[in-house]
Amino acid sequence: MAAMVLVYLLVALHNLGSFKVPATVWQPLRKGESLVLDLGRVVPVSRIYYYCGINDKRFQQPSFSLDYETKGIFRPLAHFEKNDCNIWKFQDAGVTTSRLRIVADTAGGALNELVVLEKGAQVPLAGVRISALNSAGTEPQHLLDEQSTFEAGPSFINGFYFDEVYHGRTAYEHLQRMEPYENTHPPLGKLFIASGIAVFGMNSFGWRMAGTLFGAALLPVMYLFGRKLFGRSFFAFCAAFLMMVDFMHFTQSRIALIDIFGVFFITAMYYFIYDFYVNSCPVAPMKKSAVPLILGGVCFGLGAASKWIAIYAGAGLALLVALQLFRSFRNYRGELGTRRFFWCYLLPVICLCLFSFLVIPAIIYLLSYLPYLMVEGESHGFMDILRNQLDMFDYHSGLKATHPFSSPWWSWPLDLQPVWFYTASGLLPGRTSTIASFGNPAIWWTGLPAVIAAVIIAARKRERRMAVIFTAFAFQYLPWMFVTRLTFIYHFFSAVPFMILCQVYVIQQAMERWPKARWAVSGYLTVAGLLFIIFYPALSGMEVSTDYIDRLRWLKSWIF
Repeated sequence: MAAMVLVYLLVALHNLGSFKVPATVWQPLRKGESLVLDLGRVVPVSRIYYYCGINDKRFQQPSFSLDYETKGIFRPLAHFEKNDCNIWKFQDAGVTTSRLRIVADTAGGALNELVVLEKGAQVPLAGVRISALNSAGTEPQHLLDEQSTFEAGPSFINGFYFDEVYHGRTAYEHLQRMEPYENTHPPLGKLFIASGIAVFGMNSFGWRMAGTLFGAALLPVMYLFGRKLFGRSFFAFCAAFLMMVDFMHFTQSRIALIDIFGVFFITAMYYFIYDFYVNSCPVAPMKKSAVPLILGGVCFGLGAASKWIAIYAGAGLALLVALQLFRSFRNYRGELGTRRFFWCYLLPVICLCLFSFLVIPAIIYLLSYLPYLMVEGESHGFMDILRNQLDMFDYHSGLKATHPFSSPWWSWPLDLQPVWFYTASGLLPGRTSTIASFGNPAIWWTGLPAVIAAVIIAARKRERRMAVIFTAFAFQYLPWMFVTRLTFIYHFFSAVPFMILCQVYVIQQAMERWPKARWAVSGYLTVAGLLFIIFYPALSGMEVSTDYIDRLRWLKSWIF
């Protein structure tokens, strides 16, 4: 198990991100503030690059003007709106001059670095200095103090991509006690991202590190879950290995999104509730019921405070608890008596469930809002938190939008429509770098048949243990049937761990009935691992030939 985690981390951390990202900021406080840049000589300027910082106002759309000096007079060169953050952008210049001026047309726009490129050069012009300034903003010299971090092309290595612009940005704002930009999900997932930023800095490695660690931590959870379900290390290995080589698990753990946190805690909460469902009974010590219920409640609270998909899991837990209580009542009321059963077991367990699945999660959920309550210059309170819940519900229930990579719920196990996270620009002809999020075909195309087979086999053999897995899969997948808003294939991610456990159950049953099936199982695991290796460039952003990526598009709908 430890070896698998180590291997996964070595692969996942490779090219995860860069520490070479501009961190210091010039942020004009008033309209009209300006800086004059002395280039040291007359220079044919081709482009002016700037790295966008994070503004201190949530919906601020600041703008700047660039001027160049000719014959002692500054003339307009370009005007741009700073409508992005944590990415290199540029303005074409095509002028010859010795001085440039940047003017803030609005207040509050944050720029981390500015780089001047001489015609024909790919490195920053040396010797640029600030010769005049009219600025009350933060540290004007910060605009020129990190020239070594310059990257000519925007890349996932040095900047935000896909929805990192929401969650990575909000994570930083929570650290800085700023008004959060993104508030359509609970805060805890962004706080996990913020922990990486706090340790490694506001750079692409920092804002992705927490997700990668959670992705690695999901492997031991799968291993232990498999060991608990199937009783043998080999089947535990199968569960963890299939999760390790699943494409979506890899891409979701290498991007500053919040799904990986929700999936981790959902899997963990079912891991704990399994002990209550399978092993708990009225004649056992109360500790045998209390420990899994409390730990399951903690995981439920952490999951719900990360992303609301955990609420589906909470409904699944409630069903499992109710089924176990009914089973206990049916099996032990004669032995204990109805009165004693109620007072000595049923009532204490119900109270414990209310504490575990209402009180504990509510405390965790409210505590996750502490950074929101501590925003400087604001007076947020409990009513603001409540309004945020209503706003989140209205947003998700009433979202009316279209997207080229959206897909309906029934298509997800078929792996029909990947979500294209990223593609590079400015590469040499015939070269490409891309990141797509979808499932490993060896796992996903066999997944739904394996779930159906597992249900049939378990029903015939009356194996209660698998009821936990079936419930988990159903509650993480089937509610999407009734969701009318825009949906994507990554919404299936929280069901994948339980689909994999169904596959391992079928593997176990096959090997017990036909011992020689172990060769087929070994072949299946090998195919799944080889597919991960083959598709690795399309999952990691590795620069390869366009012909190689073209050959990976097995279906017409696989656009990446």
